[in-house]
Amino acid sequence: MLTKINRQLRLLTAIICCTIGVQAQQSDTKVKMLGEPAPPLYISNWLKGDKITAFEKNKVYVVEFWATWCQPCIAGMPHLSELAEKYKKEVTVLGVSIHERKETTLPIIEKFVAGMGEKMDYNVATEQGTLMAENWMKAYGERGIPYSFVVDQQGRIAWAGPPKNLDKVLPQIISGTWDIKDAAEKRKEWQRLSVIDNNLVPIMNSLMGNPGNPIGALKRIDSILAKNPELKYYPYTGHYTFYALTKTNPEKAVEFGKEWLKHNDYPRFSTVTDAVTGKDNLPASLYILAADCYQSQLDLYPWSMDFPATYKKMAELYVKAGNKEKAAELLKKADSTEVKKTDH
Repeated sequence: MLTKINRQLRLLTAIICCTIGVQAQQSDTKVKMLGEPAPPLYISNWLKGDKITAFEKNKVYVVEFWATWCQPCIAGMPHLSELAEKYKKEVTVLGVSIHERKETTLPIIEKFVAGMGEKMDYNVATEQGTLMAENWMKAYGERGIPYSFVVDQQGRIAWAGPPKNLDKVLPQIISGTWDIKDAAEKRKEWQRLSVIDNNLVPIMNSLMGNPGNPIGALKRIDSILAKNPELKYYPYTGHYTFYALTKTNPEKAVEFGKEWLKHNDYPRFSTVTDAVTGKDNLPASLYILAADCYQSQLDLYPWSMDFPATYKKMAELYVKAGNKEKAAELLKKADSTEVKKTDH
């Protein structure tokens, strides 16, 4: 069981590194703040759209970082394309490929971009060496993708965060009403809390397992939240809290799980499904929550999911929840998608 828990933690870490910016500040490294001049562009190849050599004054730019292997990146590309079209008179959008795997050559990236078509309808480029990752992501204390920066009319980094939140900030930056100082303070606090959240892993590992020490885990989390209550729904804090609650107070796990998922830009649906699937004697509401999380993964990341196998897992959850009709419906879907899969 400890091996399984460790495997699940490695998966969670991989997802978080893909989707959540994690502070990379070392004791001797100063992380840049919002409001500072935007770094230069270090571009190796332009794959789509216009070449951008420098940030022009009185113009707004979105610089977004992605990779061909990053599922949330791919899922968010249509949304970024919509923003590029909506604000095409005021904003220039640039997607830069970083953190690609060694085997991912330029032709592979070019083929990917071409295949995305209108779903990736903005300027696209690859970085020069690792200079964009170093001078943008690492310099601002980030490493997870997708991640985006907004350069304002004065050439400053006005905002940094997940691309899915651009809707909230772009109108203010375009209109000149965005408060950079306030945003910088909030971001600094978020990064401080992220470090504490990440440091939970070695502390909590010893309390995981079957049965582990879920009561001890919750007490440890409570002691941390007493000093930093804002951590409650952060990725790792939420992950360990949910796991512990499924063993001590399953009904509360449902309530907490729903709130935790809502509070995260890229929810960790796999935490819920891994904690519940295959378990017996849990409340129906917890099984249904896990089934909903499987459905969310099918909706958001269809290319990465085995539909027949997932539908069968969902059916099993609905059987345990006492809804045999829904389970039968899902088994039919599993059979039909299995046939389509075989035909292809």
